[in-house]
Amino acid sequence: MRRNTQGFDEFGNPVGRAFDLGGGDEDRIRGERVLLYICLVSDGAFAQTELRQLMAERGLHLDIRLAPRHGGCDLTEQLLSNYTQLWYISGAEITLSGRQVNMIANYVRNGNGLAIWADNDPLYADANLLAGALIGSNFSGNRDADRIMEPGPEAKPGCFVEHPLTQGVNNLYEGITICTITPGPGVTILGQSHDGQLCVGCYEDDSQRIVLDTGFTKLYNGYFHKSAGLGRYLSNIAFWLARGSRGVEYQLLSPGREEIATIRKGEHSKAYQFTVAQPTAVTCILQWEGAATLGLSVYEPGGSPAGRDVASGSPLRMNIQAGATGTWSAHVEGVEVPSTPIPYVLTLIHETAPRTESVTEGRIVMPFYLICDVSSAASATIGGLNAALRQIQRTLAQDPNLNATAMLSVIAFHDKAGTVVPLAAPATITMPTLSAGGGTSHSAAIREYHRAFEQDRSRLKAAGARVVRPCVFFLAQGEPTDADHGYTFRSVLGYDPATKHGNQAYPNLVAIGLLGTSPQTLAALAYPDFGDLNRRGRWFMAEPITFTAETLSSMADAICGAMADAAVTAAQGAPLFVPPASIPGTRGGLAGRDA
Repeated sequence: MRRNTQGFDEFGNPVGRAFDLGGGDEDRIRGERVLLYICLVSDGAFAQTELRQLMAERGLHLDIRLAPRHGGCDLTEQLLSNYTQLWYISGAEITLSGRQVNMIANYVRNGNGLAIWADNDPLYADANLLAGALIGSNFSGNRDADRIMEPGPEAKPGCFVEHPLTQGVNNLYEGITICTITPGPGVTILGQSHDGQLCVGCYEDDSQRIVLDTGFTKLYNGYFHKSAGLGRYLSNIAFWLARGSRGVEYQLLSPGREEIATIRKGEHSKAYQFTVAQPTAVTCILQWEGAATLGLSVYEPGGSPAGRDVASGSPLRMNIQAGATGTWSAHVEGVEVPSTPIPYVLTLIHETAPRTESVTEGRIVMPFYLICDVSSAASATIGGLNAALRQIQRTLAQDPNLNATAMLSVIAFHDKAGTVVPLAAPATITMPTLSAGGGTSHSAAIREYHRAFEQDRSRLKAAGARVVRPCVFFLAQGEPTDADHGYTFRSVLGYDPATKHGNQAYPNLVAIGLLGTSPQTLAALAYPDFGDLNRRGRWFMAEPITFTAETLSSMADAICGAMADAAVTAAQGAPLFVPPASIPGTRGGLAGRDA
C-alpha cells in the first residue's frame, strides 16, 4: 500500500503529526514523563536522540535508564512514581524479582501505562515474567521478519487491524528478527508478520493499558529511520498509554488512506459523518499547513446547524455538546485559500466517562480543579510543586468522606493549556510529574478550565449526579504574557449578579501566587468579588524572601483542609465551600482587593 504522491512519505504513510493518535490535542498529556528501561542487550544501540525528540514533539519527557551490568533490575517504587508510563525492553536473563513484578503490576493497576518490548529468543526473559503476571501472556520463538504489514479487516499474515495504536499508519515494519505472542484473555492481537507470527498486541481493562511488541531491534540506531510507520506507531503508543488520554476516543474523519484531503477557495468538503450513540461532548479539530483561512460547520441529525467557526491559522477547534443521538456531520470550507489546494486533517474527539468512575443517581459531586502554571516562570519551583501535588493526592485519598463527594482535576498551562488529570475521585488518580517551559497564558488556562468543566458537568448530570458550584485553586507563577487575560476571565467566567448576565455556573476561585506574581494580578483572578465576605474568592502571595518548601507544603495543607471542610457540608446535604482564611508563609486578601 505504498504511496508516492504528495503528502505521503517514502513508505506510503501520511506525513504530519496531525495524523498521529491525538494529533492536535497534545495539551491533554503535556508534561507527563516516560521511562525507557533497557536491560542488557549486546547487539545494538538504541536511537536515544530520535526517541527523545519524538516524545518531546508530543509534549512528553523521556528518560532512558540502562540496567546495571551486574546484579538484578534496579527499578524501585520511588523511581516509578516520577513517571506515568514505563517502556521495558527485556534482555536474555531474568533480572526482575517477584517483588518488582508485583510493584509494576500495581503501577499499571493505578492507571499508568506499560509497554513490554521483547525480541527473538532468548530476549524475552523479563517480558515473560511481566506479561505472565499481568495478563497471562507469554513470548516464544525466533523467526526472521524484515517485511512490511498493511492494514486489513482482521489480523492475518502480513496485516494489522484498525486500532488507536495503528491510527494514521498505512505500512508498518514487522521488525528484524522477532518472537511471537501467546495471548492471554483480553489481549488484542493488532498485527501478524508475513508468516503469521503474532507480533503486536495490546491489553485494555478499566484503568489498565499495556502494549506488547516482539521486535525491539527496530528501535536501534541503524533501523529507526528505515522502518515503515515506526515513528507514528511509537508516537501512538506514547499517547495511548498516557494518563491524560484516558476517557477519550479519537477518530480521523479524513484518514489519509488513499489520499490526503484538500480544499480550494470557495469549496465545501464532503460530509464527514460520525455517530453519537448517547448525549456526550465532542470536539472537532481541523488542522492544515500553510497560509489559509478555513471554516468548519457541524450539523445535528436532521440537518440543524450545531456550530460554525472560521480561523485564519491552524488548528481550528470546535467544542460541541452533542445532545441528540444519531448521525452527525462536519463540513470543511475553503474561505481564503491560495491558488494551490490546501491539505487538511479533520479529527473527532469523543469524551467518554472514566471507566473506573461510578456515579449514583442523586449523588452530590463537588468538583475541584487545580490550575498549575508550568511556564518558564515555574522553573525554580517545579520540583516543589510536583511534591505538593503528590501531597495533596495522598492526603485526599485517605479521606473516605471526601472521596464520596469530591472530585479532583489538574490542568497545566504555559503558552497552551491541557487537562493532565481528568476529574475523578482523589483515591483513583495518580499525579503526573510536571515540567516547566514556555510562556504564561492565563487565557489558555481559563478556556481549558471552562471547556473541561462544561464537559465534566454534562457527563456527571447525564449520570444523575447533582453537581454543585466548582472550586478552583489557581497556582500562578510570574506575570501573564497574554494581554487579553482580563477580558477572557470576565467573558468566560464572570457573572454580574445585578443584571444576571454572564456565567451563572461561575467557580469559587482561590488564586495563589508562588513566586513573581503581583497582588493586582492575583486579586483580579480571585472570584467571586461580590456577596458574602466570608465566601468571596481569596488570593495569597508567597514572599520571595521567606519562600521555602514548607510554604508549598502549607499551601497543600490549606487546599486539602478547604476541600475536606466542603466535603463535610456536602455529606450533610448542604454543600458549602469557604476559601482558606490564611496560608502560612503568604500574605493575601479578598477578591478584587490588593494589599
